[in-house]
Amino acid sequence: MPPTSSRVTSELDDPAVKDLGWRQDSVRAPSLIQGISNDDLFMILRRFNKQVQHVRAIRPPPPGFLDLEISEDEEFSPDKLRANIERLYMTVIVGMAAFGKHIARLRSWNEPRRTAKFCAAYFIAWYFSLIPALMIGTLLVLVFHPEYRRQLFPPAPLAAVSGTSGNLQIPRAGTLGSGDSLSGAPEAHQGEAVEQEASHFVAALGAIGAGTVMGQGGSPKRKHGEPRADQKGDAEGEMETETDQAEGTSDDSIAGALPDPSDFALHAKNVKDTANNDGVHDPAADVAKKSIESALWEKMRPVMRILADIADTWERFGNAIEPVPPFPKYTARLRLAGVLAPILLVSLFVPAALVVRGTTFALGVVFFGQPVISRFTHKFTHRFPNWRKFVELRRTLLKGVPTNAQLTLTLLRVAELAKAPLPPPPVSRPHHTADAVEASDPASSHPPQAADALKEHDFAFDTENYEIEGVDHDHPRAYADGEAADGEATGADGKKKKSGSKVLSLIKKTAHGGVSSVLGVDHLKAKVGNEHSKRRLGAVAPPPNKENASSGPATLTPEEEADEKLLAKERADAALKREGPTSFSARVKGKKGRLLVVTGAASPCLAWVPEKPLRAALTAPSKIPGKGGDDAEGIPAEFTIGLSDIVSLRKLGGFGWKGRLVVGWATGRDVVDGLEVVDRFGERRVFTAIRGRDELFNRLLSIGKQSWECL
Repeated sequence: MPPTSSRVTSELDDPAVKDLGWRQDSVRAPSLIQGISNDDLFMILRRFNKQVQHVRAIRPPPPGFLDLEISEDEEFSPDKLRANIERLYMTVIVGMAAFGKHIARLRSWNEPRRTAKFCAAYFIAWYFSLIPALMIGTLLVLVFHPEYRRQLFPPAPLAAVSGTSGNLQIPRAGTLGSGDSLSGAPEAHQGEAVEQEASHFVAALGAIGAGTVMGQGGSPKRKHGEPRADQKGDAEGEMETETDQAEGTSDDSIAGALPDPSDFALHAKNVKDTANNDGVHDPAADVAKKSIESALWEKMRPVMRILADIADTWERFGNAIEPVPPFPKYTARLRLAGVLAPILLVSLFVPAALVVRGTTFALGVVFFGQPVISRFTHKFTHRFPNWRKFVELRRTLLKGVPTNAQLTLTLLRVAELAKAPLPPPPVSRPHHTADAVEASDPASSHPPQAADALKEHDFAFDTENYEIEGVDHDHPRAYADGEAADGEATGADGKKKKSGSKVLSLIKKTAHGGVSSVLGVDHLKAKVGNEHSKRRLGAVAPPPNKENASSGPATLTPEEEADEKLLAKERADAALKREGPTSFSARVKGKKGRLLVVTGAASPCLAWVPEKPLRAALTAPSKIPGKGGDDAEGIPAEFTIGLSDIVSLRKLGGFGWKGRLVVGWATGRDVVDGLEVVDRFGERRVFTAIRGRDELFNRLLSIGKQSWECL
C-alpha cells in the first residue's frame, strides 16, 4: 500500500487519461467501443449502475470463465428482489411478448407472402414427418445468419402490434415514442421507456398486493388508465443499501423516524381482522402469522436467486447469438450448433412413435421411482459434492458467455486499458421528450389522428393489409384540426384541480419545512462530533439555480485577467467543480475534499485530499504551469488506498432508502450517495456526498486486476 505521505500531482486532470464525454464541453466519440453503438453501451451501463451495488474480491476464475457471478453468500433484501423482478421484466417478459406478437403477425395473414411461405414449409415438413427437423434447422439458420432473422421475422415496434389479432394498434401511450417498450412511452435515450415500465410494473404489483391485503380497490371516481394525483411526475427509484449501524439503533434523523413501508400491509391486515372480530384480538392468529411470515422470508432468498438465474440465462443466450467484441464471434454459436446438430440427425431417422414411447417411459420412471432416485442422488452427491455446479449452463453450454453485467464490466476494463474511461450515460431532461409527451394520450381508445400518425411510421415490413385497432371515431378529440367539442375542457389549465392534490401539496410543504429543519440540526450535530450526521453532510445537492449560478467563471476585466492570483483562483474553481474522470468531490466524516484516482504513479492509488489545502495549492502562483516553481512538488494526500489492495466496494445511501424518498420528494433535489471501500488490511473507508458515485465505483471496479463477485 502506498504510504500516507505520498503526494498527488497538483493537476487534477491526468493528461494520460482521455476525456471522451465526461463534461459538456468535451467531444464525445461517435463510437466509444468498437462493435457496439453508444446507445446500446449507455443502456447496459445505466442498468449496470442500478444492478451492481456491492462486490467482493475473489480468486481469479479458471481460464474461460468470467467473474462478477452472484455469490453463494448473497443476502436477501427487498431492494434486490425489486431489481431482479425489473430485470425479469426487461428481459424475459418483454422478450416473450415480442415472440408472441411475431406469432400473431404470422397468423393474421396481414403479410400474405411471408405467411404463405411459412405455411408451405410447415405442411411439406408435416407430410414427410419432418416437423422437428424443420424447427431445429430454422434455429440453426437464426443462430448463424443474423441477416435471415430480419427476413424471417421483420422487427416491429412492440407497442404498435396487437398480441391477439396481429394487427397494428395505437400504443397505449397514444404515441409511438419507443420501439422496445410495450407501452410505446416516449424516451430520450434508448431503453429508458422499458426501464420505466419495469419500475412501475413492480410498483403496480406491490400496490395490488397491498390493496388485496387491506381489502381496498382503486378509487371508483378514477377512470381506467388515469394516473392518481400522487403518481404524476413520479420518478424511478434507485436500489440503495443502508449504512452500517449497531443492531437495534438508528441515529438517522429522518429515516429512523419513519415506519417501514413493508409493515404497512401487515399492520392493515391486523387492524382489519380485529375490526371483523368485534375488536377482540385472536391469539391464534399470531401463531399463524409468525409461521407464514418466517416460511415466506426463508423462501424469498432462493426465489430471488431463481429470478436472477432466469434473467442471467436469458441474457447469456442473447449474447451468445449476438456477441459483442471482445468476445469471440462464433465460439458460442458453434457450441450451440454442436448440441442442435445431433438432435437434427436423430429427428431425421428416429420415428416419432419411438420418441413418444421413450418420453412417456421416462416420465413414468421419474414419477414412480422417487425412492430409488433419491438414494442414488444422495450417494452421488456424497461422492461428488459439487457435481451440480459442473452441469450448470453457464459452465457447460454457455461457458464464457457473459451476462449484460459481465459484458459491461468487460467493456469498462477495455476502456481503462485504453486510458479512456467510459463517460457517464447522458441524463434525460424534461425538454428532451417534451414534444412526445405533449402528443401522448395514455388511454384505451384514441382519436383518428393517432392512427394517421402511426401510418407515418417507417415500418420494416409492408403494412398495406394491416388494420389499425384502438381508434374511436366518437372520441371527444375526433374533430378537425384536433380541436375538442364545445364545452369539453382540454389542456392542463382547463382541468379542475382535485382536492387530493391540494392536500398532497400541503403535506409536501409541511414535509419540506420539517426536512429543512432536520438538515439544519444535522449540521449542528456534525459540528459537535456526531458521526452519522457527518456522513449525511452534503448528501442533499444544492438547488439547481444555486448550483448553476456558480458553475461558470466570473467575468473579469482586462486588468483583473492580468492578475495571476485571480487567474489561479478561477482555474482552481473550475478544477474543483469538475466530476471525473480522475477527480471526484467527496466528504470524509463531513469534511469536504476530492477523491483522486491516480494511475500514473508507480503505485496506483485512490487518494483523498481535503478541499482547503487543495484549493490553496491550486491558487498558488508557483503551481500555475509556466509560471515558475516546482510543478512536480504535488499536494499532500490525507490518506491513500492502493487500487490493487481494494477487496470490497459497496454503494451507500446518504439517508437510507426511507429517508431518501422523503428528502427527495419534499425538497425536489437529488440525494447524493456514498461509497464504502475496504482494503486487504481491513481498513474501512466511507466516502459520502460523491457526485459521480456510480462512475467512481465503475472505475475502481475495472481499473485493477481483481476478480469480483456480487453480494
